[in-house]
Amino acid sequence: MTRPNPAGASMSSLDAVKGRPVGMSLHPAGYERRNLAAREAIVRRIVGEFQDMPGLVLTLKQASRLLGVDEAACGRILAGLTKAGVLRQNANDYYSRREPGI
Repeated sequence: MTRPNPAGASMSSLDAVKGRPVGMSLHPAGYERRNLAAREAIVRRIVGEFQDMPGLVLTLKQASRLLGVDEAACGRILAGLTKAGVLRQNANDYYSRREPGI
């Protein structure tokens, strides 16, 4: 007789795994979480947008939506570009292109 547990698996199916290691991999061998080529393409695109439109001023949320990049990743990229001196961030958290000499 099997009894359901709160997770929905029967006790007999849980017993079948007990005592044996369960090998499990979330990602195939050689997989790297970050796709560096894709990230570099996004960074080039973001830099290109700010270069093509010198007056462009965006919040993180606006940049994320405009560029089609999730907000967390976009925030990391914008922070990196700010640190590198490509962009600047004002006191109101708006990002804009850093002008030469500023």
